[in-house]
Amino acid sequence: MDLTASEKKVLNGISFNTEEIESGNLRESDAALLTEMRAVGKYLIEKYPNFHFEITGCEPKSGTTRTYSEWYFKSAEIDRESAFIAMSEEAGDYYKIRDAFFGQLIREPITEKLLSILNNANLPVLNIEVSFWEYLGEEYGEEISPEKVLTGEIDAGNDFKIFLDDSKLVDKDYQAIMEKIKTCLQANNISGQVYLVILSGENADAARDRVFSDSILL
Repeated sequence: MDLTASEKKVLNGISFNTEEIESGNLRESDAALLTEMRAVGKYLIEKYPNFHFEITGCEPKSGTTRTYSEWYFKSAEIDRESAFIAMSEEAGDYYKIRDAFFGQLIREPITEKLLSILNNANLPVLNIEVSFWEYLGEEYGEEISPEKVLTGEIDAGNDFKIFLDDSKLVDKDYQAIMEKIKTCLQANNISGQVYLVILSGENADAARDRVFSDSILL
């Protein structure tokens, strides 16, 4: 069996059968992993045709209570230290695969929308962090709608962290500010978990200089 250098590297990272992997004479367990790896690679290429991916590792489900394997991958177009993750689960004669890479495509427009809403409410925003708890399958590719994710029509497990500047807040009633944020986000049909952090000033440390923090479920 012919393997690429990248495939050999990944298999050698999760298997002790180095000699068989190098020769291409794979044992059954390694052959199954190779088939799954190639299925994940094909899935990513078809789902995100404008990106180039390389699978870099795997945490197989064997020996765990998980029903899926976690495959780590990187994109040539995105510079970041940590790998992206795809989850692969056997479903008869095919693999059901989900990933969180979609977040890279919609994080910026969602952040801009939230910033616009909060600025219109005269709130001194220092930063907004947008992340997602869910992994989505092949039906949500490059054309995924930020608006549908933001409003919860597509359930991506929205998680928003909003940082405000306390030095620019006239009203120090933080619970009232929480309610104001909740009201203006609900008025725009925003869905998700919101974590509010009020920092002492513009250059404050996000961990040490908090004057208030709490969460809101929309």
